[in-house]
Amino acid sequence: MAMVEGTQGNGAEVVLGHGARGAELLDAAAMMRAQMERQGYRVDYLPEYDRRYKLGFLVTRIQDIHAHVSLGVQVTTQGDDLALLEHFLDGTRRGVVHKSILIEINPDTLTTGGIPVAIAACSAFLFDRRYGHFKSIGLRVFEDCTFHFFDIEENLRRLRRDASEETSRVGQELEGSIIAYFTDKGFGFIEAGRDQKFFFHIANVTDDELRLQLPSYIPGDLLPVRFKFGGSDGKKYPKAVEVRMDGEAEGDDGFDDGF
Repeated sequence: MAMVEGTQGNGAEVVLGHGARGAELLDAAAMMRAQMERQGYRVDYLPEYDRRYKLGFLVTRIQDIHAHVSLGVQVTTQGDDLALLEHFLDGTRRGVVHKSILIEINPDTLTTGGIPVAIAACSAFLFDRRYGHFKSIGLRVFEDCTFHFFDIEENLRRLRRDASEETSRVGQELEGSIIAYFTDKGFGFIEAGRDQKFFFHIANVTDDELRLQLPSYIPGDLLPVRFKFGGSDGKKYPKAVEVRMDGEAEGDDGFDDGF
């Protein structure tokens, strides 16, 4: 999305209020709500919404604008917070607000214009036709008070992939289930753990039995498999290699361990 120049002014921030900067950020949240109210926004702070849905506050009306407004806002100074993104998206998918925005703001801008920029971006998200089809979106406010919007779901996938690479090494043995396979294209996807997906190609299947089963794969079926982590190479999903049916462990000698 396009980079847009910001403005100057005083401001603060709304956040979750956890971690070492919790008290400071809670104060900033109150300051931001107050600034929005001075500009004619109706702002509701509902602790239950913050706790359950990670919506720091709600905007339900803007002075002199006769249009329906239902915007949930959450703001943080911590960029790429995986846990926050997961919780925020889970909450916004429940439909408790019409639109929601997660703002990642550089803390150095809190007294030099970051908050007015964020407020202006909230209005753009609500009323700019370019964002009309977005139900939720991310916003980054940079040190120079410029900002850009970003796709939260795509960012979440990237963070999960990075987290997977940090905890997995190339060649590591993993378990999962094939959740999709496209016979005409010769590739599919394996799910291992919570929303952790791996791409595999038929060329990476080393099990003859599995090779025979895949052409008749029925969408919705789950095929338990073992595989090795093959890295990501900057792709959307990390790669699974040496894919085989679960139970066909590497080094299986065909004996029954004495039984």
